[in-house]
Amino acid sequence: MGRYGNIELITEDEARQSPSLFTAKMSWKGHFIVAMFLLGWSVIFPSFLGMNGLFSIGDSLFTMVFSSFVWFICSATVLICTLVGLIFLFSALAAMRDSNWTLRAAPEGLYLKLRNYSDYRLNPADPIVAFIPRREIRELRFVTAKTRMIGDKEIPEDGTLQKEESLEILLYGGDLGEIGAALEAERARTGPTLIKGITARAKGAALQLMAETGVIRVDWTTRMTRLQPKIGKAREVLTGLYITGGRQEPDEAPIRDLSPEEQDARLREMVRRGDRIDATSLARDLHGLSLTEAHQYLKSL
Repeated sequence: MGRYGNIELITEDEARQSPSLFTAKMSWKGHFIVAMFLLGWSVIFPSFLGMNGLFSIGDSLFTMVFSSFVWFICSATVLICTLVGLIFLFSALAAMRDSNWTLRAAPEGLYLKLRNYSDYRLNPADPIVAFIPRREIRELRFVTAKTRMIGDKEIPEDGTLQKEESLEILLYGGDLGEIGAALEAERARTGPTLIKGITARAKGAALQLMAETGVIRVDWTTRMTRLQPKIGKAREVLTGLYITGGRQEPDEAPIRDLSPEEQDARLREMVRRGDRIDATSLARDLHGLSLTEAHQYLKSL
């Protein structure tokens, strides 16, 4: 596929056979902390109400209505906190598994896993790892950018900037068709969830392929991704193996100051980063679309 060697798709077991000098994986700590807070609140909140006698139903109409209201609020709070807390807990537990990794650096090259860490129940024998020989890698570039945040649905774009970091793998060859097809196939998979009979669409790895330039971008620190160790540690290790560089991208301009083509590119990038809700809000504000029309517009991009 490339100038000096072949980029190939292999299974995860084959990738594990080579000793790793550096492994990047999704952090579990943030999701675990959120899960413990929500599950703890689902116990503490009704206990607090019970200790203060707010569940007691009195003889008057007011106390009966008030107690019914308290029961309703408490039940809804416990249900929501429990369900959302379990989602975060399952995500944290999945991130604790050995199958949670995105990038492995070995003496012979880089291994990129195309499957999301949360989809570990899918067939492990699938060829979901892209092996990139060391001789095929022209440069590793560590990119830092500041992207705009959407703070309020009534204000489609505010002035808040968030720092995002990524790793760009520059290749000698620009043909990424095989990896791109495998990544799209992975994102199109459906697999069983913890609820029997319910299926969910696989997420795929947080990768972006730029075939026209022969670049693979690995999201490191974004709104949806937190790889560990930090990108500074990755740079220290990988600098001894590859030619490395860095780039500080300019801050994103307000979307209204961009041309229509640049606005569409910004919306596509937001969808890729997982900000579909915010992208939909922006599309509605920019073009005066309904919610359904905005969804269709984003799909057309």
